[in-house]
Amino acid sequence: MPEEHTPFAWDDRRLWPQFADLAADDPDALALVDCQDRAWSRAELQALAGEMHDRLGAAGLEAGDRVLVAAHKTVATLATALAISAREAVFCPVSPKLGAGDLALLETRLGHALRLVQASDGSLEIGRTAAAPSRDPRDRETVLIGFTSGTSGVPKGVMHRARALNYATRACASIAGLQQQDAILGIVPLDSAPGFTFTAHFALSLGHPLVFVDPWVPAEAMRRAEQYRCGWAIAVPTHLFSMVEASRNGDWHGTLPLRALAVGGSAMTPELIADADTQLGLRALRMFGMSECMGHASTRPHDRLERRQLFDGIPFPETEVEAFDDQLHTLPRGTRGQAGVKGPSLFLGYAEGLGAGQERMTPDGHYLTGDEIVRDEDGFVRVVGRIKDQIIRGGFNIDPAEVEAVLLRHPAIAEVAVVAVPERKLGEQACAVCRIRPGHGPLDLAGLLDHMSAQGVSRKKWPEHLVLVDAMLVTSTGKLDKKAMAARAIEEIGRGAELSPARGS
Repeated sequence: MPEEHTPFAWDDRRLWPQFADLAADDPDALALVDCQDRAWSRAELQALAGEMHDRLGAAGLEAGDRVLVAAHKTVATLATALAISAREAVFCPVSPKLGAGDLALLETRLGHALRLVQASDGSLEIGRTAAAPSRDPRDRETVLIGFTSGTSGVPKGVMHRARALNYATRACASIAGLQQQDAILGIVPLDSAPGFTFTAHFALSLGHPLVFVDPWVPAEAMRRAEQYRCGWAIAVPTHLFSMVEASRNGDWHGTLPLRALAVGGSAMTPELIADADTQLGLRALRMFGMSECMGHASTRPHDRLERRQLFDGIPFPETEVEAFDDQLHTLPRGTRGQAGVKGPSLFLGYAEGLGAGQERMTPDGHYLTGDEIVRDEDGFVRVVGRIKDQIIRGGFNIDPAEVEAVLLRHPAIAEVAVVAVPERKLGEQACAVCRIRPGHGPLDLAGLLDHMSAQGVSRKKWPEHLVLVDAMLVTSTGKLDKKAMAARAIEEIGRGAELSPARGS
């Protein structure tokens, strides 16, 4: 049987009082190393948060109000998150690269009182919104709303209380065996619920220095991990892949102090986990989590290599992960079924107008994730597929239905299916399989991407490939056969179907 996790405690305190206590105990302790290698003490960060606290108060921010923040890897964003917490308001981080269409939806549906965007000098400017404010009673206990792809082109607003963030981060600290002097390497962006939680909240609530990495240059990231004695980080497989390649190509030589690197967000090969051991001397831990239930299962550093290669861990203490059948009955060990999770890191629900009512729950309170899993007799979880029709490109979720809806607005496209195709570095890429309307000229990938840009779609959602067909493949019931078209796309790409220009991950 697997060894039990080391016990740990958590509570429901917000981020601000936890950080304020740490700053009072040791104001000169290192809180942040920014992307320019500027070191910020707890006292300095607290002072910046105090200034933003006063600015937010002057702008009329009240407890329970939502604040939409363009989340950059800067000291200003961290100070703002602390200030919003001190005001007992709701921090709603969003990607600075969010497409115009997605941003417009949030502006009209979120119900935020204030909007903060970064000025040219790096500071954050405060603006009010004309939209009707949220009246959701859950706002009073919500500290964070993260955004994830929706099934209808509308982002989902994932609402979390402080207890969920505290639990998830303390579980990871316990698994990794972190020491107080260990820093956190900030690899992932801050603009999602897990991204903010496992970097900013992790470091500021537990007193670990946070070391930002931006832009992503693997050799530089590993140098910073050595320099600042980073003990833990969370990443997607793309990051780990490029770290291994940097070592293999001779771009980096050294010894990583990381006690563990939690890796999740998309599929990864067993070879990648083994390469992390041999090339980096690093224990890469597959972790099963999502915006709705952050970090609820993980492998551990002492697990044998085969376990870490093939499984996504065992559930955190007081968290349940089970496989369910179509009638929502719990399945016995070794049986494949849809994952249902329940525990302290489970979200409150989706925000009104941003997914509310789309939560799929079992009668006893398990959230159905859309993943297919198997649990073995020792309780280890293995994700074996996805029921939800999503493409996970380097840790970023792409909803095919959303992309398809945009592509169907192109005058040349009669039918389209957006499918996943495997890619060694990113795990998956998106391919648009299209049937062209009679009488229209040829469509190339450049024209397709110009259309996506004109529609205001974030670059992260653009397809990398285009395959044109005379007829779409369908099932016996007449539905589009996406599995067959994915196989067709893989075959066509192998023959040289169009590939989009390189872009950032």
